[in-house]
Amino acid sequence: MTNFLDQLPKHIREIAESVNVLTPEAVLTTPRIKFLDTRTKSLYTLVRKCTPDDVRVLKDAAAKWLAETPLSADSLFKPLANVKWSRVSFGCSALDRCTGGGVVTRGITEICGAAGVGKTQLLLQLALCVQLPLKLGGLGRGVAYICTEDAFPARRMLEMSKALEARYPQEQLNFLGNIFVEHQYESQPLINCVSNRLPRLLQQHSIGLIIIDSVAAIFRLYTDFLERARQMRRLADALISYADKYNCAVVCVNQVASSGSGLATGSLQDEVPCLGLQWAHLGRTRMRISRVPKQHRVTDQLLTVRKLEVVYSPETPNSFAEFLITSEGVVDVPAELPARPPAKMRRL
Repeated sequence: MTNFLDQLPKHIREIAESVNVLTPEAVLTTPRIKFLDTRTKSLYTLVRKCTPDDVRVLKDAAAKWLAETPLSADSLFKPLANVKWSRVSFGCSALDRCTGGGVVTRGITEICGAAGVGKTQLLLQLALCVQLPLKLGGLGRGVAYICTEDAFPARRMLEMSKALEARYPQEQLNFLGNIFVEHQYESQPLINCVSNRLPRLLQQHSIGLIIIDSVAAIFRLYTDFLERARQMRRLADALISYADKYNCAVVCVNQVASSGSGLATGSLQDEVPCLGLQWAHLGRTRMRISRVPKQHRVTDQLLTVRKLEVVYSPETPNSFAEFLITSEGVVDVPAELPARPPAKMRRL
């Protein structure tokens, strides 16, 4: 049987090879913007750029090839091409082991926790790691970052990006140039931004991660809960459709509130995520970040240990992992050296 790429015109074959998409299944599941994106291409590629018509020809040829190719019996047991997805690494081995490789590019992933526990720090690290190549756990794509509470922490992002550049000097990535920031502080402007402006960004740039920090700041002050449910459904439907269409991860931050029974005990189990079941049913995965009552010394600093717990997820078992937040970002808790046994006394 001839190869799929061999029967394509030369310039169409060069387009597929330039983005390393070599199979008809991969052609159909690759977003069109990946073929059209020329930010990382050479000058020669920029001169002979890919057009939307070229992408249409390539995808039509892939669909025709699959339609005319007979199926083997073992292929019936393989997952379909459109149900495969990737993961975005946290850049921290303990968190990647806990979550099965990072944040999945399917549905909405919610990260909840108390104020000041480290949610934004984790998001900043995700925004950097998604730009790494596939071999390093990223997607090689940019970030759409929507702030709804405070201003975007640009100085902290610069500090963490320099640390990641020092860790991977051979990649030579412009981390800050691939992060697109927007500030929205009310529900209707946020929904308009997600419904109208975000799709244009996804079409013009290769975006692998959408972050909203946070949804609770927008919706928790509603008094009309029926209207709030409708607005949250509109927001979630748009985000889920982008995740499916562009194979990108979607992360939304949620706050927590103390239940009535938790006021007396102060237990972490009595802290519940905001927005109730109306929002909980819209997400695919929920992760909780909390502080652990222990500290670890790194150089001359005494740092509080944090914990990330997978509350529920259809593909990841309930698990947890501990981590630290340093000047370089989110890192593993260093293994403690075993206690040195006391020296034996010599009898005179």
